[in-house]
Amino acid sequence: MATHLLPTGIQRWPEIHPTTQAAFNQVLWHGGLPRTEIARKLGLSRTRLTAITRDLEAAGLLVEGGREQRSTTGRPAEMLHAVTTAYQFLGLHLHGSSVIAALVDLDGRVVWEDRATLDTESPDELVDVAGEMLRKASATFRVAAVAICGPLARVGLDTASARIRAVDRGHQDRFEREWSVPLWVDDDVIALTAFEQWPQLADGQDSMVLISVGEEIGFGIVTDRRIMRGARNAAGRFDHIPVLADGPRCPLGHDGCLWSVCSTTAVHGAVPDAGSLTEIAARAEAGDELAAVVLERAAAGLGTAAGHLVNLLDPDKLVLTGESHTVLRGRIETFRSALRATHLGGLEVEVDMPEFDFVEWARAAAALALYRCLSADPF
Repeated sequence: MATHLLPTGIQRWPEIHPTTQAAFNQVLWHGGLPRTEIARKLGLSRTRLTAITRDLEAAGLLVEGGREQRSTTGRPAEMLHAVTTAYQFLGLHLHGSSVIAALVDLDGRVVWEDRATLDTESPDELVDVAGEMLRKASATFRVAAVAICGPLARVGLDTASARIRAVDRGHQDRFEREWSVPLWVDDDVIALTAFEQWPQLADGQDSMVLISVGEEIGFGIVTDRRIMRGARNAAGRFDHIPVLADGPRCPLGHDGCLWSVCSTTAVHGAVPDAGSLTEIAARAEAGDELAAVVLERAAAGLGTAAGHLVNLLDPDKLVLTGESHTVLRGRIETFRSALRATHLGGLEVEVDMPEFDFVEWARAAAALALYRCLSADPF
């Protein structure tokens, strides 16, 4: 296998045979595996696996661990572990004119952060900022790839949409010539869906619906462990589905749609003297009737929309992220009641709400760069 050494802390992901890469991915995704399980999952002979293990150890990507008791066999087995600090991956998230950068290890752990503000609408400035972030991060870490994510597939409230859509193949090629590592550009909800798919789906699960609450409502769909993309490279739009018969009107003229009751923009508009969504939630907890009604309505609307998605797709898991925590604080039963009232299936739907802050968008972008390196066709 070949590596591309550079004089700085920038080094491309090694060129690995697809079977060798698949073996490494299995070890990484499962947090360590015994040799026998890797061989079983990939249909490898003992001799072939030994050669693969030797190659991965030589590349600094794999180490042997101790013996661990395995629940699948009841016997101890020699473990192989990924060296999760071997490479890092840089992600930039674009929101308006603000850029948040995060660097992650192979296990998705954030090891470095930075921020910048763009002065122009030029895509050249955005790509130059990515290069500057890479220069700073590579002073300490070994960076293998970069991704920029934002509202690429959604033309709406965020002015970042025009900026990121202007980054074309020519900009990416120029970046790679200058920095010797790839630059990927993708939609932020696609990146977030990819990022959540890895830890959220257990063995035996292969489908997931993600709903991200923010200024817009983002959706990600995973089927057969692959992210669904439509004709315009996204999962489509579901944020203007009707959820409340007598609800407020959105800027597009829809009465009682999900955006009009659940987006952070709509919630702020309904409580105009509040400074933030967190303040609105605090007011509701303190007994403010208006704030409580607005958030109760948002929770019910989110549950109704989720129920329609579950009816349509029958996913193994429903993941709520973004500002879902704040909207549903103290109102999770309202959400679940609306979900049950809409969902036509007889079984409860598994719902997860991972912790989230705004850096998670940049972390998801970095994870997208990681996944692109792990597989030529990750989505």
